[in-house]
Amino acid sequence: MKFTNLEWAIKQQGSQFRFAALLGQSESWLSRRLTGRAEFKAEDQQHIAELLGYPAEWLFQVLVPPTPAPDRSRPEGA
Repeated sequence: MKFTNLEWAIKQQGSQFRFAALLGQSESWLSRRLTGRAEFKAEDQQHIAELLGYPAEWLFQVLVPPTPAPDRSRPEGA
């Protein structure tokens, strides 16, 4: 999932299906946006933040994992 904070907050409310219905949208509409196949409009983000009670900046924060540290157990050039 692209928005892990949003996914967590939705699960606190119940199911993704129920939350999509609360938004007046289909589950596939919500799923496409959660997986990054479609974008949330700014007004959708604000509406979702109001419904969930969390800041939009936090809900829609995209987490990027850090670059892995070099494997130091192998000698260079091996």
